[in-house]
Amino acid sequence: MEPELIERFIQLIATQMGLSIRLQDYAGLTQKIKVRVKALKLLNPEAYFNLLSADTLTSQQEWKQLIPLITTIESYFFRDQGQINLLRRVILPELIESRQKTKTLTLWSAGCSTGEEPYTLSILLQQLLPDWNSWNINILGTDVNEEALNKGKQGLYTAWSFRMVDPDIRNQYFLRQGQEWKINSLTQNSVKFFKLNLVKDQYYDPNYTAIQDVDLIICRNVFVYFEKEYINQVVYKFHQVLKPGGYLITGHAELNHQACSELSERNAIERFQTKIYPESIVYQKPIILIEESVLVQAPINFNQNSQVDHHLPLSDLYLQNKANNKQESYQRESNNGSKNTLEEAKQFFKNKQYKTVIQKVEQFLQSSHHFLINRELGSRTQELTLGGQEGRILARNLKPEIQFDAYYLLAQASANLGQYEKAVFYCKKALEIDSLSISTYYLLLRIAQEQEDFTGAKLLSKRIIYLLPSSVPAYLELASIYEQEGDDTRAIKMYSTALGLLKSLPPNMRIEHLEGVTAEDLIVFLERKHLPVDC
Repeated sequence: MEPELIERFIQLIATQMGLSIRLQDYAGLTQKIKVRVKALKLLNPEAYFNLLSADTLTSQQEWKQLIPLITTIESYFFRDQGQINLLRRVILPELIESRQKTKTLTLWSAGCSTGEEPYTLSILLQQLLPDWNSWNINILGTDVNEEALNKGKQGLYTAWSFRMVDPDIRNQYFLRQGQEWKINSLTQNSVKFFKLNLVKDQYYDPNYTAIQDVDLIICRNVFVYFEKEYINQVVYKFHQVLKPGGYLITGHAELNHQACSELSERNAIERFQTKIYPESIVYQKPIILIEESVLVQAPINFNQNSQVDHHLPLSDLYLQNKANNKQESYQRESNNGSKNTLEEAKQFFKNKQYKTVIQKVEQFLQSSHHFLINRELGSRTQELTLGGQEGRILARNLKPEIQFDAYYLLAQASANLGQYEKAVFYCKKALEIDSLSISTYYLLLRIAQEQEDFTGAKLLSKRIIYLLPSSVPAYLELASIYEQEGDDTRAIKMYSTALGLLKSLPPNMRIEHLEGVTAEDLIVFLERKHLPVDC
């Protein structure tokens, strides 16, 4: 295809959907266009371009065929544990408290793919609202890909959609149907799906009502594919439909003040108040607009005993200083108690008491006089040492395997709390002791997945495969990344390798690092991809 024509296709797709086609995706797009030209028995790609450009019913029908080919539908339940924890502990409780009088909440998953995200929101609300039946809960799931939406409406998922989910949650909210899992009726009925083009459409459901007075919009892993101009347009629309005090949550680093500057008189994201948490940046529509020049931030004084609430935005951290004396008293009482052991901490981990795990392990390490605390304070990092030692970790008092267990436990607990920088720090300390630890690399891979760091996830997957060539989850992750990059050849190769490994295992064997998923579960998922039979 002539370069000029592919550029015209790219511009047409951007105008229709806001999508940005990367240079490395040109070849993949060309192939997909040729597939549709052949399917429609057209003379050439130019004729196909003219068909798509026309304002006709035939053109609309063809866009329905093309969109699934050029959009990504990769999703899973409870994606991004950091943002999930932020929703569970801060954002949703705040919204619930502020809506107690009306007992109404509207949450919108914009770009919901196959429905895992809006169903996750429903599950979180069910966990937080003991009086669920007395509330008017509206959860909307929209996407431009009708094929993905139909899967969401069915509410039927393979084990791969649960790869980051505690089996207890899956068993509580889903029913097993053969090799798949069906969402329960309460959760399924709480979500309304409909097709919506974020760029071209007005924000309403043609069969229901306008999208308005929204309390929370989640639009993750969408803007990463958008042209800058259209990001600004969509963010402006989001601002219009949000209630004052409502929140917008995007993927990590998908929005910044440069994302759409120079393209309009005002960057739309500047209409929001930016709140920075350790887990994520979120955007809140102000209740009362205040000029930035009149905002005065009180100074923050940090010392060795300062305790930072990781769920306070940085703009509010100064309020925490008022509680320092009370917190220091609590610390003294804790330190006067009996010495906590690593085994006790492991038991707390089994009970999912992750904050207590961190406290116990830190106390355990402090008693060994070799622990260095790396605490993030906004953009600064302050290192505090214990036992009178400066700038290094003394390991004389503990055996290497015990040190490794302590750091790995701290890394796991921190990751489960969404404190990813701390988790990575502790992983690195664990790898200094055991550089061949597969579990540690898998934990780093999970963090990269949660933060949508595809480059890091790809490197970690390859490292795991190098160390352990039978690592099925690493092949699956690598395949998923290649699939999102449009590299179908490599994706099929990785999926096929994983399928071959799985078929050599007992069907009921649980796959390590995949939360109770069995070999048979994954075989069903992979065979649905119609991989080559000689894998």
